Amino acid sequence: MKDVPEESNERECNARECNTRERSANAVEEPLAERIDGRIYIMRKPKRWHQRIVRILKEMIEEYRKKNPGLCEVRTAPFGLTLAGGGTTYLIPDLCVILDRGKLTEHRCNGAPEIVIEVVAPESQYMDYRIKLTRYRNAGVKEYWIVDRDWDHGYVYYFDDGDMDLASFSGALGSRVCRGLVFDFSRLKHQK
Repeated sequence: MKDVPEESNERECNARECNTRERSANAVEEPLAERIDGRIYIMRKPKRWHQRIVRILKEMIEEYRKKNPGLCEVRTAPFGLTLAGGGTTYLIPDLCVILDRGKLTEHRCNGAPEIVIEVVAPESQYMDYRIKLTRYRNAGVKEYWIVDRDWDHGYVYYFDDGDMDLASFSGALGSRVCRGLVFDFSRLKHQK
């Protein structure tokens, strides 16, 4: 006969014996991680304000897509990017816009998307402003958008032109890659 502990804090759950609430409570969440030059960076879960901003930005892109059907694909985290360099760099941007559907698989984009957008959280400033900016530029991303709620600004780096532009949360900026795609940052103003 198998020895069974009298009481256990762990419980194996399957669909027949646990209801949804129990399965959710016992589920182990997989952390999101990015890989840069073979080094792993565990990502923190986004806060509600961060998710609201990403949702509003995605809505703006979807409005553009409705006017320009078939032109581009938009993906949100946890959709990832495998960038050039032997597969040693895998990043998970908040949003990306891809014109070349040939780069897409079910779970990632193999190569540089045309536009990458990161919403800066206090704990991700160094990663978003320094490390990812360099990686995206070197990989061939055409536009890198940084939305910084703490500073109430949106920044766009137009890598092909060597330009950078910024707008406060009362202004707007347009894409040079997707003509007609405009980010109206005033829609983000009260997302604190």
